Amino acid sequence: MGPDGKRIIEPNVHLLRVSHDGEWLATVDEWLPPRADLKYLNEGESDWHEEERLRRREVYLKIWRRDEKNGQWALETRIDGPHFLEDISSNGKVLDLVSNPREHGFATIGEDHVVRIWKPKTRLRDGLVVRGGRLRDGLVVWSLYRSIELPNPNKLWLAEVSAGPQHARTSRLAFSADGSVIAAGVSGSSDLDHGLVHLIDASTATIRRSMTEIDATVLCGLGIVGRYLVVVTDCITVWDMVNDDMVYCAAINTDGVDRIERTSIVRLAVNEDDGTFAVSLPQFEKYKDTGIQKASSKISVYSAEQKEPLWSQVVPGITLGLTARKGKGEKGYIALDSVSCIRTVSPTIGAFKLPAPQPIEQIEVQRIEDVTEDTQEDTTSRALQLEDVVLENEYDRPVVTQQDLEEIFHNENAPQAPKDVFSAVMSLFGGMGKAAA
Repeated sequence: MGPDGKRIIEPNVHLLRVSHDGEWLATVDEWLPPRADLKYLNEGESDWHEEERLRRREVYLKIWRRDEKNGQWALETRIDGPHFLEDISSNGKVLDLVSNPREHGFATIGEDHVVRIWKPKTRLRDGLVVRGGRLRDGLVVWSLYRSIELPNPNKLWLAEVSAGPQHARTSRLAFSADGSVIAAGVSGSSDLDHGLVHLIDASTATIRRSMTEIDATVLCGLGIVGRYLVVVTDCITVWDMVNDDMVYCAAINTDGVDRIERTSIVRLAVNEDDGTFAVSLPQFEKYKDTGIQKASSKISVYSAEQKEPLWSQVVPGITLGLTARKGKGEKGYIALDSVSCIRTVSPTIGAFKLPAPQPIEQIEVQRIEDVTEDTQEDTTSRALQLEDVVLENEYDRPVVTQQDLEEIFHNENAPQAPKDVFSAVMSLFGGMGKAAA
């Protein structure tokens, strides 16, 4: 509590990423002074109060190192105002944060339309490594490695862009699997502003391609799968970066969700192991004669070369976080919904169907008057083989009655272990060689 008896508002951590090896953690903290604290300045318009709040905004990029000995994260570097807006002398908001998939490094994009790459380096003093609490390792400090200034979207389009309703821009970042390419997308500020997606060479910090062919007015997600760029806007666009051509554009459906609000609740995740990507779309269904809406999310998994989804699954609640499962032989994705439930979403495997023997009624029998002795032997052997198949099919099946199952599950003796119950059931159906103990 503060001196005036009001609750002190803590900074909000709205971006968080972990390095590829789990050794480093990057977070973005943001804090704004409460509106009540600025009322004493002026009793005028509320817009003026909001501008003063933005001038006093505090934004920090914090890099944490995993301390395996104590089992916690230790703060290594704090960067104040990573995207400072010089025109209004205020700390700009960090709009997206991504981790390099190959080496230690993070990339951010802010309201200043600048992409910054942050990397660690060992601290030196007079040419010697500065030792810290860890005797084997020197002190590591994170600093700015590259800075790529994107074209100002407000100056790219015609003056008519400012006409019509305006909305805040959104920005997204994505690394390629080898860390050599960074895709940076900036959405439009109105329906006439289409936004842009840029392809950046991470090693030289140069923009190689600005894609005007993709309408990024409403930018929901950005990802790279192999040689393909995936952009989620009003549709799902897959672009071949090698051939510089569009592969396909698939429509999306988010009933009951505003076009602008879609950017905050549509999720995209890519999986480099199997070359797929997943898109989570919110769905709202109204109950009859009530204003209550039932919320759910449809998660669809796509291939970069196929327009139709490979499989889809509807889960309850709104998906707020979506990521691919990592590990050898693992498929699917992990989703975090609006009720703080973590669930694994994976393709279902259909029942394996064994080929059944052909029924006797479907076997055609030809009657021949003159049959040689060899033909009679052939016919007799085939009839015997068919009889063996039918007998094996009909008489070798185990007969399980309801009384047999009740004796296992409703045993009046001491309770059995689940393993013993399972073994007893399997023995009834012939799945195990010996009966349960």
